[in-house]
Amino acid sequence: MLLPSYFLKNDRRLGLTLMELVVVLAILAAVTTAAVVATERVLIRKRGEITASTLDAFRRSLLGHYGQAETITTVSSAAQSPTIDGFIADLGRLPVAVGNDPSTQLAELWSNPAGVSPYGLKTALGDAEVMLSCGWRGPYLDLPIGGNRLIDGFGRDMLVLSADGTGNPQVATDGQTILGLTSLGSDGQVGIADAELPLAADTTVWLGHSPTMYASDLSVRVYESDGAGGRITPSQSGSLSVRLYLPDATTGEITFQQSPLLTTPATATFSFPAIPIGKKVLRAYWINDDATVSVNSPVTPIEVRRASQTNFELLLPPLPLGD
Repeated sequence: MLLPSYFLKNDRRLGLTLMELVVVLAILAAVTTAAVVATERVLIRKRGEITASTLDAFRRSLLGHYGQAETITTVSSAAQSPTIDGFIADLGRLPVAVGNDPSTQLAELWSNPAGVSPYGLKTALGDAEVMLSCGWRGPYLDLPIGGNRLIDGFGRDMLVLSADGTGNPQVATDGQTILGLTSLGSDGQVGIADAELPLAADTTVWLGHSPTMYASDLSVRVYESDGAGGRITPSQSGSLSVRLYLPDATTGEITFQQSPLLTTPATATFSFPAIPIGKKVLRAYWINDDATVSVNSPVTPIEVRRASQTNFELLLPPLPLGD
């Protein structure tokens, strides 16, 4: 009699041996490890991109379009360069460190802790025809949603930099001029603590050894109209001076620098050293012996650019004859 097939011995294996299971698990572990490592590297690269974007935003907050990498070292004419904007142009200075904690040192870029006058078109005291837009126009930096400090792509505070006595970078302390910013990279350490870790190197935006890197020496020559379309050097009896109107770095209002008085006849050239980049206004004032005042009209708005020297010319109307 034949037995049912389920009573017959079946030599076919219905599962994995222990050795085979170990091999499969080892392969899965290797694949998982490789996937995790690859994912971590992708995340680190993404964090590096966020860090680079944050550092670029810091540069632009200070220098505006003028601070883009392709133009930062280029001196161009007004017709060839973008309009200068940013913190320096608005206030005539770089920001200063607020306290010694990196999380608060850049506060001037988002919260106006010094109470500087808000940005707007303002009129100069003593000359109602002179108008200049200046003041705090922040926030200059957008903080992470729900955040109250600037962090890099790795979620860490960055080192805020100033310059030491020789112009080299150093960590900024309270009240020092801010000249740079450093992300400590993926390892969070100064320098490279782990050479095998991607993006372990520090990344720095350094604006230069001194605030005068973003200033120019101005030379202003004043002429008198001869009434026939030409110009001459002022030669009447009287005194001549030039005022440079610019933002007050402390208050955000308009202030001015005034040249020494020149008694004509003289070569009517005036100098203003180390003037920060951005919009300014020039005006010449001629005072006749009888106290009659003549000015160039309309006023002369200018834009100071990063250069060794910038030359401007002002034209007075025909001057009244002295007594």
